[in-house]
Amino acid sequence: MNRRIAAIAIAAVAILGLSACSGTPASDSSSGKSSSASKEAPETTDQSVADACKIATDKVSAASSGLQDIDMSKAASDPQGTIDALTTLVDSLGEASESVSNPEVKAAVTDFHDSYAQLRDVFKKVVVDGDTSAASDISTLTGDLNDSVKALTELCTA
Repeated sequence: MNRRIAAIAIAAVAILGLSACSGTPASDSSSGKSSSASKEAPETTDQSVADACKIATDKVSAASSGLQDIDMSKAASDPQGTIDALTTLVDSLGEASESVSNPEVKAAVTDFHDSYAQLRDVFKKVVVDGDTSAASDISTLTGDLNDSVKALTELCTA
């Protein structure tokens, strides 16, 4: 029963985190730049915050659609399937981070990605490894996730 409660709590945090970040950022309508990032030159720093936020938000929104594939009611019966779905989500957030070159946005998206990776790792400890004591890390991770969502949202809606 404790594993199920922990799984539901982690899923709730995951869903809230991505839904809070999947809104449309404020954009600079005068920018004529393309919204596609070049993977060949991620170190370019002339990307505006608005352009970077548009790219990142589009990728985060696409990643958040993957949350629908995570059936938390099956976490106890198919824990590895749940971890695989969360890993896909984490990988997508990593791609969002890699797709921007603006240092401010990149740092914010990277923090968001890292928070989800840590959440996935705790979830794995709880539902796959059976370490319910790891669920105590949820409150810290929730705070970290909320902070990263807040920072990204503030940056991209300014």
